[in-house]
Amino acid sequence: MLSGYQITCANKNQNGTIVRVGGQGWSLSHYEAIQKIVIKQMTLYISIGDKSFYIGVRGVGDDSYLVLEPDGKLLSDVEHLRSC
Repeated sequence: MLSGYQITCANKNQNGTIVRVGGQGWSLSHYEAIQKIVIKQMTLYISIGDKSFYIGVRGVGDDSYLVLEPDGKLLSDVEHLRSC
């Protein structure tokens, strides 16, 4: 099992872009999550079926987005992720 905070939900805007992620007892905006990952203040992961993936950041500045590591799949493309 991976360590850190497990993402169990996400809110998307009308364009399908994630604007908020959360889990049991916590919630962060997309930008807060990116900042905390980049400065290594927080580790996030997601479980899909029997597999778990750490969450990474790709892009720079306002164009940054969350991905599953190591394959780079967009977090917004994860189908089973429910709304917060």
